[in-house]
Amino acid sequence: MDELKRRLFQGNFLFISLIIIELATVDHTAYTVRLVSDPRSEKYGQHLDRRQVSNLLKASDEATEIVETWLRANNITKFTKSTAGDWVRASVPIRQVEELLQCRYFEFENIRDGTILVRTTEWSLPEHVAPYIDVVQPTNAFFRPKPASRYGGPPPPDWEQEGRLPTYAELVEEDLLDRGHLDVPSLDELPTNPTVDDACNRLAVTPLCMRVLYGTLSYQPQSVATNRMDIVNFLGNNNNRSDIRLYLEKYRPDAAAAGAAESFETVLLAGAEDQQTPNTEEQFDRHMGLEGALDAEAILGIGHPTPLRAWSVGGRPPFKASANKQSNGNEPYMEWLGHVLELEDGELPRVVAVSYADEEQTVPEAYARRVCAAFAQLGARGVSVVVASGDEGAGPEGEGRCVSNDGEGRRRFMPAFPASCPWVTAVGATRHFDPVMAAFDGRSDFVTGGGFSEYFSRPAYQDAAVETYLETIGDLHSGLYNPGGRAIPDVSAQGYHYTIIYNGTAHLLDGTSGSAPTFAAIVALLNDALIAEGRPPLGFLNPWLYSARSGLRDVTHGAATGCNTTGFPAVEGWDAATGLGTPWFPELRDLALARSFRWDHPWYIAA
Repeated sequence: MDELKRRLFQGNFLFISLIIIELATVDHTAYTVRLVSDPRSEKYGQHLDRRQVSNLLKASDEATEIVETWLRANNITKFTKSTAGDWVRASVPIRQVEELLQCRYFEFENIRDGTILVRTTEWSLPEHVAPYIDVVQPTNAFFRPKPASRYGGPPPPDWEQEGRLPTYAELVEEDLLDRGHLDVPSLDELPTNPTVDDACNRLAVTPLCMRVLYGTLSYQPQSVATNRMDIVNFLGNNNNRSDIRLYLEKYRPDAAAAGAAESFETVLLAGAEDQQTPNTEEQFDRHMGLEGALDAEAILGIGHPTPLRAWSVGGRPPFKASANKQSNGNEPYMEWLGHVLELEDGELPRVVAVSYADEEQTVPEAYARRVCAAFAQLGARGVSVVVASGDEGAGPEGEGRCVSNDGEGRRRFMPAFPASCPWVTAVGATRHFDPVMAAFDGRSDFVTGGGFSEYFSRPAYQDAAVETYLETIGDLHSGLYNPGGRAIPDVSAQGYHYTIIYNGTAHLLDGTSGSAPTFAAIVALLNDALIAEGRPPLGFLNPWLYSARSGLRDVTHGAATGCNTTGFPAVEGWDAATGLGTPWFPELRDLALARSFRWDHPWYIAA
């Protein structure tokens, strides 16, 4: 038995959230996002303000009235709600919540790691209210921190000395070697116009390497006062400023000297904490804060001096167990989205990196659709949402792990969410530089994530690129995936052996959790160039990326393997391993600034 169960004191207060159904206008919202995000539209770049988005996607008056009347009838009169009326929050005594939901709440303590959760194992809503509520939190979702990470080592292998393309087996052999000290170049050691060979060590990737690899090294940001980039922490992660300072001192000394580790803003939601002391041994064993270190260090390493804001979010989402995921390690996206959508327009980020990925089928479909609709609202307001494509390839390796949880037990590939939402930009991971290839690490189970959604249909902006890919691979793995689904990823960036500082020491880390903030940082610099010319930010990226295609370097080596198969191969053009390819900032900047691709005057402001 892994849990100790205790009844709660009935006078304690519990913070509850209700998400009210409002999906009737989602199609209209999607249409609006397409108009302001498609370079072929005369409304391209004419992003909406908060009021307009709230009017686009709001709960019906009937739904709001029924839910509020029900709460008041149960003596819950003090509650807050979102501008759109689709989210209601209240702090209520546990006794009262139990009467409201016909349930009993308990504390569950995990006897292995001491974590404590407040949950009920069953609950219900009155018949007249149930049709109007999508989600109640907290109820029966359980959580354990996700195991994280992979580390990594020595002399040049034969294939490198011979100047030939390595085989998969040779790459795995190199991954498995124990690693000692790894030299990485510093800026003052480089020639005036450094090459990738000058700046990079393929076994330990640094911000300097990335800035040369993606062409941002010589760019001087001009719009620092009016630009912003955000990251989001879940699952107990935070951003330790001491670690970030050490990292910047070593790999981005100009950012360290400017106080970037101390000056970024932190916002805590839903009981999240901002621990700035070193981890305990138990926290270190659970890798607490590891994801937060990677996210902050990756985005600051490239995006500085763009101002950074970090959100740390507590709470737990609804969850549907699968053969591969028995306990809830998913993220409560709506806890964060409900707050960020309430921000005034000037407080919104221009780009946000979300470096988390869940097995799509473990996210209840109704909740996934609500989260995706909220991402669409951010896109309509001019925010680029950049997410990780996942770290398990086409699905996890191992017998019986790639099985549907719909009661039919079908063998299926396992796409990731929120990457499967069509209103975000999903970023896969690559490794090495000549050639660049789809990332994996033979030392671990890491493979860059790719595939096709089971929930969301393929958006029009992907049709041409994805149809070409499907014709190329033919019947490969037919029946294991949904060829009509939203395809993942959209783009990719380095995600192998990323250097980080965590708990005061250096580590090498793999994952799309590194590639997502890397790509987001490049978007932040693109927005900087646009803002400097008085232009709107990029907003929802995908229609622009798929229509342009220039500015992205195709990746044709490797595959998103998984589920004991060869998975999805990288090929010429878009593919389900590396998307459209990796960014080249100078071309993307020129494309973003090309007036034929932008419509400068917001349609909702009188000329």
